Amino acid sequence: MHLTYALTEEIGDPDLFVGREREMAFLLDWAAGTKRRISKSMGFLSRRKKGKTALLQRFFNILYTKNDPQLIPFYYRIPEERLTKTLFAESFYRRLLTQYFAFTTRTPEWTDKVFPLARLKDLARDDEHVALDIEAMEDILDRVPGQAWGYAREAGHRIAAGRDVRIIQILDEFQYMNRWIVSDDNSDRLEELCYSYMGAAESKVSPQIVAGSYVGWLGAILLRMTGRYWERHLEGLTDADALAAVYNYAATYKVPITDETAPYIADVCDNDPFYIAATIYNRPDEKDLTTKAGVLDALAFETVMGQGEIARVWRDYLLAAFAEVNDVNARKIVLYLAAHEPEERDRDQIRTDLKLDMTDIALEKRLHQLVKADILADGSSNFHYKGLGDPIFAMVFRRIYGSEIQKVKQAEIEDDFKRQLDSARRQVARQRGQIAEHRVRYRLLVASLAGAALGDVVVGEVPADLTLDRFTTIRKGRLHADLETSVEIDLHAVSERDDGTDLVVEVKDWERPLTRDAAAAFVEAKEKLTPLLPRRTAFLLYSESGVSPEASTLLAEAGVLVLDVDKLAGYEMPPRPY
Repeated sequence: MHLTYALTEEIGDPDLFVGREREMAFLLDWAAGTKRRISKSMGFLSRRKKGKTALLQRFFNILYTKNDPQLIPFYYRIPEERLTKTLFAESFYRRLLTQYFAFTTRTPEWTDKVFPLARLKDLARDDEHVALDIEAMEDILDRVPGQAWGYAREAGHRIAAGRDVRIIQILDEFQYMNRWIVSDDNSDRLEELCYSYMGAAESKVSPQIVAGSYVGWLGAILLRMTGRYWERHLEGLTDADALAAVYNYAATYKVPITDETAPYIADVCDNDPFYIAATIYNRPDEKDLTTKAGVLDALAFETVMGQGEIARVWRDYLLAAFAEVNDVNARKIVLYLAAHEPEERDRDQIRTDLKLDMTDIALEKRLHQLVKADILADGSSNFHYKGLGDPIFAMVFRRIYGSEIQKVKQAEIEDDFKRQLDSARRQVARQRGQIAEHRVRYRLLVASLAGAALGDVVVGEVPADLTLDRFTTIRKGRLHADLETSVEIDLHAVSERDDGTDLVVEVKDWERPLTRDAAAAFVEAKEKLTPLLPRRTAFLLYSESGVSPEASTLLAEAGVLVLDVDKLAGYEMPPRPY
């Protein structure tokens, strides 16, 4: 499937999105269930920067690309700004209808736009059901604007039911409906519109995925919705996906790493996509990610206030989450439980160890507030609590409050942090086969930037007119022979030069040498692809476990070059600038 990026994804380069196969399979299965009207609205929770928005935006684009006329996606991020209830209602309604027509007319460039009602009514001239709906909205805004939100909120259900389709609503940062939407006549009175979804959440023709990055906050909202939403939590990347992310970010930002430090980066970053990205892309000229010590130094820098990206994001999160509980006792509790991770403590022990002058009721309330703010986690009972289990969060928190509460010098905190990370490593498996494409992509990039010739990285002779150039892109691709037939490419490297050599690379991650049959299949694919390629292209094959003699002979006869594993790994990323 050649993906149409109708919705502009905030992740940037599409190649930076890796993994999440299990989560995406779940979402697609859930979407398929809506056709039978059996899928229930869902709450999708994760802390900031876990990749929630990237996953949901990719889900939208997959649904758009599939073009199932019965499955129409709608993505709306609740704005983090003060809006009156009526202005918010009109914005919501117009964006829903704009994306509806972007899908039904197959005009992807409309997806990121918001058309005025007059333009939407013109687009609906051949769709009486939708045209009448828009006219009714115009009338409400003109005569009784206070009813506009109720009408806008039910629009997905109403249009889906009338057209016998399913409109899947993805409402990102749902909790902001309770934070930023104010009444039309009193800008200080919050409307708390989340709770108006009591009825809309029950729709089986327009169910919602409501998502939020303040887990405790959104979780508390959903709890009051009396079982109307399933809850699903987004965790970190799998070991293999985290390793793939390391290689992808390193290739994208052209940062040197090694096959030894790549799994180490994934490990100490706790398989967290944001921690991995920040560690790699921040200060590219001032760090060394080719040694473990250099990785720890880079990650330690990221936790320094005023400098590190990780520290800045956590600081902003803490300012919002701590708004109601920011006192000395709360900070003491968080530092105390973080220091004892992964163990939990009961309320009596917390009060005794910290010498807190608080009643049990007051302490329980404070602990509950900290859990709701997603700064602590519940333990094995309502009486027990524990830290988040995130050593990087603990480091940022200690840097901010450690000197004040524990009277500890910053240098000691940093030394403790490095010892904790290095001693608590999970020893991530190399997962070499599952991330072979990502590693080969990185190695090809490094070799090309280092000035290697194509003959330097392959087995045997290379035709004189084939070169190893610098590339504008190296990514997975798909070429279509006709409307019914397409051929997938593991890696398609496009040369920067108009007269350069593009590469098509087949990557095999088998535990045994490549067989003759597998080689024959790639030769057949080469014959299909060759007439579809606009420029001179070399066909290469990479096999983790080598190539059998029979396969090697067949590939040579067909003009397919075999990448040498050891030679390809022998180059280092050159210093900047490139």
